[in-house]
Amino acid sequence: MNFSSQQSRSKSLLLAAGMAFLYQDSSAQQFDGKIELLELQTTLQVAHTRILDLEKQVAAAKEQTASLSQSAASANAESSQLKECYERLKGLLEGLGIGALETSADQVQDRLLTALSDLRVVDSQKKKVSESLVSLAEASLMFAKNATTTDEAARKALDNALESSDRILRNSSVGQSDPVIVKDLHESRVVSLKPELGIAVLDVGARDGVKPGMPFEIYREDKPVAKVLVTEVRAGVSGAVVQELMNSADPVKLGDRGKVDTNRTF
Repeated sequence: MNFSSQQSRSKSLLLAAGMAFLYQDSSAQQFDGKIELLELQTTLQVAHTRILDLEKQVAAAKEQTASLSQSAASANAESSQLKECYERLKGLLEGLGIGALETSADQVQDRLLTALSDLRVVDSQKKKVSESLVSLAEASLMFAKNATTTDEAARKALDNALESSDRILRNSSVGQSDPVIVKDLHESRVVSLKPELGIAVLDVGARDGVKPGMPFEIYREDKPVAKVLVTEVRAGVSGAVVQELMNSADPVKLGDRGKVDTNRTF
């Protein structure tokens, strides 16, 4: 083998070695590219999943915001209604002289003391009016007993006035919603007297079953004191004329007990 042949073979070997190296380098680059592609695909999948989660969170947040907006609108409407109610109540309380939402215990105590004082004044005035009406009723009974008039209109007007005063007395002592207590005609009491006219006023009347002309006996404890005859009857009281005293030295007194006399007819 000559020198030129060896040289030619050496070049062939070098070319083959170069081609092999280039092939290996290209394969390595392709392998690295595949790894990078896989990494990019994995990153894209993770990012896509994250984007989907964020979109779900955004949708839920939008729903929650809408619900909160609706609740806020409802709360605002309710607040407006409550404010209007408060203003109306405040106006009513101020019209009654009561401060709205008083938080001071001293203010509340002062108002209670004032109300108690006013109540006592009203009770005192009520008692005086009742006493005046009782006196008026007694005087009217005496006048009706002794008056000799043929004026029926005047007598009717007097009867109407007495009935009106009797209603006022009943309403002042018993509430309208309270039940009417019917008294026992065997347990009545003498509540007023006019000895000079021989008149005794008993605490029973028409609502208890008393009628004009009904006879009563007056007792003190268990001892009979007098016999009386009812001449005027009102709703809660009646006026009776003393017909007979068991003892002239022992007249009828306040607090004596009256008992309907079933032995006498009327």
